[in-house]
Amino acid sequence: MSIKYRLNQNMRAASIGREVNMEHVTFDHEYIQRLANAHHVDLNHLPTKEELDRKTAEQAAQQLKRDKTARYYSYSVWSGNIPLKFSFGNWNIAKQDNPHLAKSLGKKAFVLAKQLENQNFNVAMMGDRGVGKTSLALAMLDHLMSHGHSGMFVSTAELLRMVNDKYEDTSIRSKLLNITRSMIEVDVLVLDDFGTEGGMTGNIKPVHKDLQDIMYRVSNARVDFNHNTAKGITIITTNNTKGQLKNMYEGKFIDRVYPDNPEQQLIFDGMKGVRNVWANAHCVMALALFTTVRQAPSQLAHVPIAMKFWENGVNVNLKK
Repeated sequence: MSIKYRLNQNMRAASIGREVNMEHVTFDHEYIQRLANAHHVDLNHLPTKEELDRKTAEQAAQQLKRDKTARYYSYSVWSGNIPLKFSFGNWNIAKQDNPHLAKSLGKKAFVLAKQLENQNFNVAMMGDRGVGKTSLALAMLDHLMSHGHSGMFVSTAELLRMVNDKYEDTSIRSKLLNITRSMIEVDVLVLDDFGTEGGMTGNIKPVHKDLQDIMYRVSNARVDFNHNTAKGITIITTNNTKGQLKNMYEGKFIDRVYPDNPEQQLIFDGMKGVRNVWANAHCVMALALFTTVRQAPSQLAHVPIAMKFWENGVNVNLKK
């Protein structure tokens, strides 16, 4: 026996690829089967209510994770407020003074990124300026985010600037709270140029107390003290030794973020800043950048970032 439903005269629906008048439609078994076939539904294997509820919950959880991932990344702190992207495919060993060592460092960073897909530990990259530390840290971040991790990038020098500016610009205070919370909760945290906020070698001094407080809260939250293991992944790039960093920050904080395991350290000794290797080519790029800035002064803020990444073998588009 068929069941009739009277539908609103203004309703329209698609049935087997064509529009029909559904003022009076009989939903008999044959009609239902045709609809099911048109939408690739197997009437003999319909999901149960429990299965539908579970699927709905899974979809909601996935959407929540996507939203949180986007929010964490949006609170990244970039030098010059310019977001940067780098992948392992961009690592150009041909522009390095020591291609063999550059290849070895790139491979080690990639192996660590693969391990971090299913493990939590910290990674430290130490070496001179311009040797590619930031590039490989970003490549690890890119790899892990492509495998479902949330991530954010924090320039510690820029973070210090915000800490100093919060007294004159109160709007920065709420932003700092969001940044700090994200640094605590995010899966992968990159701390770039860590230690520059404490001064250059030969003029090292303790870091601003407010920044010390932020870093200490973050490091405490990213440690599982019951099992003495890392909660999440922290990747630092620095020009300083561990001993120098302890002259800037409390020793406990440095011990928590700087791994003791040599397998979790990338030491760039023997790598020269590409700016020294490609000095003549640098002059050519500087001339090109100067011409660009003359034509478009608004691009001036992009110059330091472009220079830094060009040194590591990356072509940087100056357009926003």
